[in-house]
Amino acid sequence: MEDKYYPIPKALQKDVTFFGLKAKYVDQAFKGIFISLVLGMILGAFTTTLLGFLVSLIAAFSYFFLMLYYSFSFGESGYLKARANKARPTSIKGSSNKKTLLTWIH
Repeated sequence: MEDKYYPIPKALQKDVTFFGLKAKYVDQAFKGIFISLVLGMILGAFTTTLLGFLVSLIAAFSYFFLMLYYSFSFGESGYLKARANKARPTSIKGSSNKKTLLTWIH
């Protein structure tokens, strides 16, 4: 039997973007916007609805623009790089007890 090969069309080999966000940031932006909308609903239940809506809208836009900033300034893995850079210590202190080190006997 003869082997038949069917060509599989590939994408255009371009980066996936959504409103300027790179692919890794889209999920993070959607999570942040969803959390800000839930925050607005909870806040709107206890205060005026307008106040809850405004707080949720401001939080959603600020989180979206923060992700957009990380996407443009750091590239594909910028958010993870920025978080790792903040968690890194400023200095490393090392000490050892000289008496407990192994000594070479000649």
